[in-house]
Amino acid sequence: MTEDSTVRRDLQFTGRSCWFAAGLLVGALAAGFCAALGARRALRTGDESSAGSDIGQDPRVVALMSASPDSGSDMFEYRGFVVHLFWQALGRERYKAWCDIWEAGAVVQEAGGPPATYPTAAEARMAAGAWARHWVQNNG
Repeated sequence: MTEDSTVRRDLQFTGRSCWFAAGLLVGALAAGFCAALGARRALRTGDESSAGSDIGQDPRVVALMSASPDSGSDMFEYRGFVVHLFWQALGRERYKAWCDIWEAGAVVQEAGGPPATYPTAAEARMAAGAWARHWVQNNG
């Protein structure tokens, strides 16, 4: 093997590792940017709905806010469980909410939630989220 071919091979390896590092850096920057935008959106849309809620105050919870007030869904992670919240308008100023709790890709609690109705979608959502947190604390 000549010295010229060794130098060329070393430059090719160095070039590949530089591109790999650049790709990792760009990916990390994009992920950070998306996370910042999501947190900003959650703060903007969640200030009214998460006031006084344990879900919004717990640092281990990641809430993804939904845009539909009449019926919709939401999702957050709590202590390794993924909670899928659902709410629906039953009539004027009557909302019902329920949730599914997942662990490791499988449902561990399906359609659980508080047995009451609430005057707003936000209150129903928060009650179902609090119920799910309580379930995880006692059964998780």
